[in-house]
This record gives sequence, structure tokens and C-alpha cells, in this order.
Amino acid sequence: MPMLFQCRNSSPGPCRRGGVQALLFIATVLLAQSAGAQLSKATQILLNRGVELQAMVQYADIFTLSTYTNANYTSVNWFDPGWQPFLGPAPGFPWGRWVSGPSDMPPQDVYTQYGYNPEAPYMSQLIDLELGDELNLNDGATLTNEINWFTSFESNFPNTILYINNYGGQASDTTLVTMITQGHCDMICFDEYPFTAAYDTNYTNDIGAPNTGPFTSWLSELRRYRQDAWNNGVPFATYMQTFNSVQSYDSTVYRNPSPSELRFNNFAALAFNAKMLIGFVYNSGAAALFNILPNGYSGDTYTNELYSEQADVNHRATILGRTLACLQPVYDLHNAADSPAPPGPASAYSTFPDGITTSILILKGNPTTSSNTPEPIGFQDSVAAAKSYSWWEFKANDPYLNGWNVTNPGTNNGGVAGQVIISWFKPLESNLEGSNYTNEVYIMVVNALTANTGAAASCMQTIKLNFETGTNPITAVEMLDLEAGVITTNSMPVISGTNGTTKRQLVFSLNGGDAAFFKFADGAPFVGHVPPAAPRLSASVQGGFPAITVQGTPLARYQLQSAPTPAGPNWSAVSTRLFTNSTAVFVDTSTPLTNATFYRTIGIP
Repeated sequence: MPMLFQCRNSSPGPCRRGGVQALLFIATVLLAQSAGAQLSKATQILLNRGVELQAMVQYADIFTLSTYTNANYTSVNWFDPGWQPFLGPAPGFPWGRWVSGPSDMPPQDVYTQYGYNPEAPYMSQLIDLELGDELNLNDGATLTNEINWFTSFESNFPNTILYINNYGGQASDTTLVTMITQGHCDMICFDEYPFTAAYDTNYTNDIGAPNTGPFTSWLSELRRYRQDAWNNGVPFATYMQTFNSVQSYDSTVYRNPSPSELRFNNFAALAFNAKMLIGFVYNSGAAALFNILPNGYSGDTYTNELYSEQADVNHRATILGRTLACLQPVYDLHNAADSPAPPGPASAYSTFPDGITTSILILKGNPTTSSNTPEPIGFQDSVAAAKSYSWWEFKANDPYLNGWNVTNPGTNNGGVAGQVIISWFKPLESNLEGSNYTNEVYIMVVNALTANTGAAASCMQTIKLNFETGTNPITAVEMLDLEAGVITTNSMPVISGTNGTTKRQLVFSLNGGDAAFFKFADGAPFVGHVPPAAPRLSASVQGGFPAITVQGTPLARYQLQSAPTPAGPNWSAVSTRLFTNSTAVFVDTSTPLTNATFYRTIGIP
């Protein structure tokens, strides 16, 4: 049961107040207290909310909020301008939008084809703003203008992620770092759409033969943004391909992804540490998730099979994202001769080339029986025989993994094993590991075998991971069930052992593009999925303002809600908070004690 109290100005205990502005201030306090000061603003916002899942909505096309929320998106991404009443009664469903220039910053109260569109009542649910799209930031004057734009408005949006977006390969690494360090950009983002087809030069059909992967260029750009963001302490986002388009002017064809490709698009991005995924597009005439009438204005009226796939992907990504928002990659290897030595493990090889990614392992797969899948930029073949996987060393990323086997039981890819991605993570801060635990490691596995047609199940692969546990009592893993949202304990049977060591094996099957996620069962809490005990609330007055104290379970998530009456149903989410300790105090200084407001806190299981 949620805990409930009313704030009244007639008593020094409970306090009462009201207004949209007050909700915004409470959210500010929640975010400011949610984690250590070393975490960036955007990281703290996402730590509380989980990985953000959006799609780009055009207000001029038919948009139905229930259809959108049934697809399990967590917030709307408006293509400027939006139409806020579509989000429900203020403060409405969470949202973000594109901004065309400094004069377009919210809140804007403008007239659209639907009438008056006020943003101000919805500001407490503003999650993110993209300041310009695909600007040529390699140009000095453009870069300076963008930096000035960010620095001019950063103090006005303490609870909103301000970010840039560029197409793949457009902005250099130096430019991205400059935007983070000088422009104080909260997040970097890129768009690259890997699912294409040949342009039909005979002009009998614009769409020729589809590409079938591997999608090495896209993985290379994922790796680049991952590295630039991680090195500079901010998250990164990327656009997902949910559209089709035939571009005659440059003979480019973007086709709808298949179910396995759609799943791979999302889960591979998460494995590369993306913290926000934005579907491009949602309800326009090019949308992949809906059947569009010839006039192009049917919007999100007619859902199709790919919509159902996206809803399931978003459901799984939401469950997964509650943990991933709390994590960062483990350190990459470095050369033992480096001085001073960077953090993390040193390679056992004197020839180790610094600057490559080893915290992600790519089992390369074979697009034919005679050639391996090429490595993305930033990865290098292992020094092991056959070079069938990227550089990886035993005990570098976790203490136990020492082998694997992948089999493809189907006919796609000729029955030959396809790519598998294995990514290692650790908590953002030590206080997210739980009392008396350190060096917790989380592992994500993605089946990267896809086909451009057919169900995702047709690309299923069986993955066997071997763990050498030695005398350590690790006998099982805790796996996150991405359908039910619960933690299951999976025992690992002994498969061999010599010289006092014990080797155990974890076996699971994944449909094309799907993911598995687990940690070793060592007693430490599974961050992001700690069950919340019933919260306890109290209130007092500090300096004429309400001070709300919430006691709850460390590492669990709670949501603070408010309403003008306790009977509801008009309870509004004020903010979701990951508790890093058992008590949080929120002092609301935005409004003196005047009108009545009821507050409650609910635990998120």
C-alpha cells in the first residue's frame, strides 16, 4: 500500500501546498540528492528514471497516447512543435522535443492547427531537449554558436537533459568532446540507420535486394559514441530505425527492419551502453510500426506486427534499463608498460595495442563457412588461434568466463553460427553495490544473428558460456527475466575440472536480436531490481516550507506522487527516485504553505 499524507499550513507537522511549479521543484530536489556529486546531471536523471525509450512524434499526424503507452515507450519525443494536450491533463505524460534555435526554447505558448498549445503547464514532465539536429559542428562558427546556446540555457533547465545529435560520422571525436567539456552538453547522440536495400537502377521497382548485414558500420559508430561519452562522464543516445524511405535524389533505400533486426537494433545499442533510444519515426507516413493509408495521414491508427515487436522490445528494455541506468562499462585493458598506468587491468601481452575496446567481446560468427565477420572500428582480432573473436583475456572483465560455444540450429546463415555480443558492466558508484560487496560485475549477451525476413525465432542461437570457478563457491548466476521482470537463480552444472579447478556451464537460447542479462550469485543485491519495502513518510516545516522525509529500502526505487484530494484519481507522478540510502528528505521552497496538496510514495517492484 502507498503511504499517504496531507500537507497543511496549520500545523508544523504536515504541510500543504499546490501548483505545477511546486512539482518541478520537488523533482529538482529528488534529482539533486539521488547520487554522488561526481555523476553528471543526465546520469542522475537516468539513474532515477531508468533507460529512456522514446519515439519521434509529429503532432500533425494522428497520435493516440494510449497506443503510444501500450507500446511501452517512457516519454514522447516531439518533432517541433508538439501538441501538449495530446499528453493528457497537465502535467501530462513525460516528453522531450527538438528545438530549432535559442528563440524556440520552452516554454512556448503558440497556436497550431489544433489551437492554443501552452507548454508551461507541462514543464515539470520535460525530460530532454535536442538543441538543433545534425548541425555541422566541425565548422568553427557553428560550433561556437552551439556552445553559446548550451551555456546560455543550462542553468534554466536543471532537470532536463540538453543534448546534440549528429548523423553517423558527421561530428569528429574532438568536436564531441569539445561540446561536452566546453558546451556542458549533457548527452551526445547520433543517428545511423543500418537497414537498407539496393536502389533499383532499372526503375521498375525502387527497392532492390536488401542488405543482410553484418552491420559493422553501425556498430563502429556505437563504439565511438560509447567511448567519447564514457571518457567524459556523460551518457549517449542513439536513434532507432522504425521508418522506410526511398530517396531517389541520392539512390538510397531505407527499408523496414525485420523483427530480428528491430530487436538487434535496440539490444545491441544497450549492450554498447546507450542510455536513451529514440525511434525514428513513430506516426508519420514513413512509419514502420503502422499500416499507413495512401494519403499518409492515418498516423498510429493501424498497428501492425512490427508494432507488437516494438512493444515487446520496449517492455524488455524497460526492465533491463532499470539496471543498466545504474551501470557503466568495466575498464578496458591497457598495456602493462603504460606510465602512469590507467585504471583497470593490464594486458598479459607486451604487444597489446592501447585504445581498443576489450570490455565488449564480439564472437565474430561466419557469414559464410569460410570467412569471419569483420571487426567494427575500435575492435581488434584476438591473438588466439583462428581469430574468431575480438581481443579478450581471461579474468580481465570478470573472474570466471573462460570459454563459449555458439550453435545455430536453424537454416538462416546456412546453419553456421552468427555474431554474438558479450558486454560487461559495473555499478556507477560503490554505494550501488550494496553493503559489504565490491567489484560486482554484470554481463549482457546479445544474439546478433538476424535475417531480413521471417520471425525472430528463425534466427535463434544456443549459447553456452563456460566459467572456471576454481575453489570459489560460485555455483549459479542471477538472471534478469526480461519478460516477467523478476530475478531468477540459474544453477550452473559442473562440466569439467582439473588441478583443483571447477568448470561450470550456463546454457540459454536467444531469438534473433534478443538479449540475456545476469550477474554472479554472490549474495549482492541486483541493482535496479531491489524489492521496495513499504515506505514511511513524515513531514515538517523548515523555514516556512514543507520538508518531506521518506524512509525506504536502500537501492530500491520509489515514486513520489501528489494530488489535490486523497480520493484521486488525479494522482500525478512527481518524480521517481533510486534510494542510495534508507532516508531522503525533500524541502520544497518553491511556494509558501497555502493550498492543500496530498502526497504519497509508492515502491516500484
